Amino acid sequence: MKKTKRIIFIFLPLLLIGAITTYFYFSSHKLENKEVKNTMKEENPSKTLEVARETTDYQEKYKNDYQEIHYQEEKDFIKKINTLLDLNYKADEINKIYAYIKEENILKLLNLEKVNLDPYYQIKNFEVDKIPEYENYQEKYKTTLEEAVLKVNIGLDHDFYTQIQDIENKDEYTVLVNKYHSLGDYAPTDLKSLSYDAKYQLRKKAADAFEELVSAAKLDQVFIRPYSAYRSYTYQTGLYDRYVKRDGKSEADTYSARPGHSEHQTGLAVDVWTEGKQEITVKDAEWLKQNSYKYGFIIRYTRENQNITGYIAEPWHLRYLGIEIATDVVEKNLTYDEYYDLYIK
Repeated sequence: MKKTKRIIFIFLPLLLIGAITTYFYFSSHKLENKEVKNTMKEENPSKTLEVARETTDYQEKYKNDYQEIHYQEEKDFIKKINTLLDLNYKADEINKIYAYIKEENILKLLNLEKVNLDPYYQIKNFEVDKIPEYENYQEKYKTTLEEAVLKVNIGLDHDFYTQIQDIENKDEYTVLVNKYHSLGDYAPTDLKSLSYDAKYQLRKKAADAFEELVSAAKLDQVFIRPYSAYRSYTYQTGLYDRYVKRDGKSEADTYSARPGHSEHQTGLAVDVWTEGKQEITVKDAEWLKQNSYKYGFIIRYTRENQNITGYIAEPWHLRYLGIEIATDVVEKNLTYDEYYDLYIK
């Protein structure tokens, strides 16, 4: 018993010393590891900070912001985020900008005073330089922000035939021609005569599609023929001037396009009559409404979209877009003006 007590007496201090030594050992290493991690963090910063330090655009005052901003592989990225930071955008705002906003809008932001983008991140078709116009339109007409963006983008915050833009993609089958977009004196180079009469021409794809549409209609006892297809700038000028002389400019503008603004000038539009008549019957117009998209055409001007297009209902006016887009326009129940801004522009 005495021997046991002696052993305990000898080893207890040793155990105590060992415990104290172990505690200080791990505590010192824990502190050391923390210091190592901090050093590693400094030596291995975020990609944005790393790249910034390698450029002449690096600004020490934005070091912490660089650390938080997600790096983008693009030209002058550091210079761009410096500008956004100078405009008082925070790092998290810049991350949102690059996550949700298209490149051309980001470039516009660099030349504008800071704007509140929170309401717009989920509206893909907005333009940053039009934000004041969107807000004015929304307030004036009590619309949703999404509707205000769409209407302003189309141009409907201005009168028809004002704020006119020259069309750049004149040869594309998706080209948008309306009272705000002008073709100038453009003429297509791939016109093809229709089988009904050689004087009626459309661009090749549209012509082939129209022949298919006419053949399909016949199977359903619907007989249509073209009465106006491609029109040159010069022809449209003469036609429009005659209508103005007869009915006045305001009235003519409701049913005839001004020169340069006619879809017929694209070679992608055709007006049809019921065969044997100088008009289209209700039955044949309904068939076109239900079937023309299957061949790549839409009814461009309807009574429901008159406030957007500026034209009276024309159930006889077909516009070629190709089957995929024509079908999507019909399924989404949009005017082509709206569809173009939302999905093509």
